[in-house]
Amino acid sequence: MKTNYFTNDYHADSALMYDYLSELELYTGNERSGQKFFTKQKGSKKPNSLKFGYTWRKRMGAGEREYCPIKKMYKTKMMMENPWLLDMFKEYSSNHFPNFEWTEITINHMPEGTRIRQHLDKINVGDSILIAYGDYKGGSTYIKNKNDRNYEIYDARLEPIKFNGAERKHGVTTITKGERFSLVFYKNKEREIKEY
Repeated sequence: MKTNYFTNDYHADSALMYDYLSELELYTGNERSGQKFFTKQKGSKKPNSLKFGYTWRKRMGAGEREYCPIKKMYKTKMMMENPWLLDMFKEYSSNHFPNFEWTEITINHMPEGTRIRQHLDKINVGDSILIAYGDYKGGSTYIKNKNDRNYEIYDARLEPIKFNGAERKHGVTTITKGERFSLVFYKNKEREIKEY
């Protein structure tokens, strides 16, 4: 794959990804229910969570989404408005987790004073890859152990974290300074898995 967006160095690519994500107009769309997992302190800016990929929802506000006959689903608003992101995400994943298959991506933006409550990713199939970006304090990812009540704590900026979010409860501690972007690469159980 030709390199267009990244250097193939994880730390340099993380800085580049932060820059790319911070330039996007992010919003929480109706194809993503992730907003319900966020909490924010009074006076904090609103967090955003949106899906890049495909959805079963045909309607988008007053209009309709673009249908993909190969996927037999509709493109999300982010995919319709930013088709170049698919090549960027494919290049990034090819560089840093080449053997991981994914069909969807969730993009999260957490400003200071926000956190993600403990939850399960009920529509995901198998493992997910989580990566965080930004110069922030707090914002640790915690994932419940499979065999006991304890949690593992991660800084998702250091390396991609692979875990099954449908089976292991997880969340993110409060951002105490700065802002945190994250990407979750995963497969969706709502449809047959097909490669891009």
